[in-house]
Amino acid sequence: MGDSSPDDSPVQALLDTAVSAIGGSERPGQTHMAQAVWEAMEDGGHLAVQAGTGTGKSLAYLVPALRLATDRRGPVVVSTATIALQRQLVDRDLPRLAEALRFPLHHTPDFAILKGRNNYLCLNKLRNAPDDNQQSLFQAASALGAHVQRLHKWANNTTTGDRDDIVPGVPDQAWRQVSVTARECIGSQRCPFGPQCFSERARRIAAEADVVVTNHALLAIDALGDGGILPEHRVVIVDEAHELVDRVRSVATGELSAIAVEAAARRPGKLASDAQTGRLTEAGNALGPLLVTMPAGRMDRLDPALSASLAAVRDAA
Repeated sequence: MGDSSPDDSPVQALLDTAVSAIGGSERPGQTHMAQAVWEAMEDGGHLAVQAGTGTGKSLAYLVPALRLATDRRGPVVVSTATIALQRQLVDRDLPRLAEALRFPLHHTPDFAILKGRNNYLCLNKLRNAPDDNQQSLFQAASALGAHVQRLHKWANNTTTGDRDDIVPGVPDQAWRQVSVTARECIGSQRCPFGPQCFSERARRIAAEADVVVTNHALLAIDALGDGGILPEHRVVIVDEAHELVDRVRSVATGELSAIAVEAAARRPGKLASDAQTGRLTEAGNALGPLLVTMPAGRMDRLDPALSASLAAVRDAA
């Protein structure tokens, strides 16, 4: 930390105002953390904070974040591991802070939540719902059919398309009938519902916000890919940072197995010849026994036989 005392900090008065507005009391740990966060933001450095329960960590980083975003008109990204904390920040902490700080900041801070595409209703998939014959299958499975019908009714009224906004929620199987993953999306430019796309709308709102709340997985996808998912930003706050490594690893890695290769060989159907799919199936069958013999753990050097088998799968695919 720098030479300035907490009382001289631009965030101290804001923190006092925020704590007073929510009926709290001053906590030395919270004050020191807020000061450290502010100095790291100002200096462009990195900061790791370990703080115990009761410190008031959310306020300690949100107050500096709102000050910085308001001063520079650039968003601060806050990444969390759990949906519960995202909802707490967006539904409770940030609305109360925005109200408490709008006079001292001479600006009402705004904020947004940004999730992966599969968390939003896909209008293209919804409008291209199963035909009457397939719909009867939903009705036969009455529980699933009821959930899907409720989603169709909800789609006519929702302004966000956010899965978390439908109460009570629906099972994953029902939600998959009306949503797509990033890989399945045909793109807003090609989609007939592109201008109304809920996922794209969430991104536009996030681009104008002072604070964008997202999750570790989306943060990793943005960092590892070509970007463009999160708005341009200069500061990232990682809450629940102990979960970050596992979430990034799950995004940055893929899984390959003989069963997965076999499924891939079946997926093209009649679009591929028997010779093509047969070649891929054979490559997968050869890969399976080799994977069984490999020891668990990281491979810094590939076994020659496994390397050749992987190359055969790649070429066949």
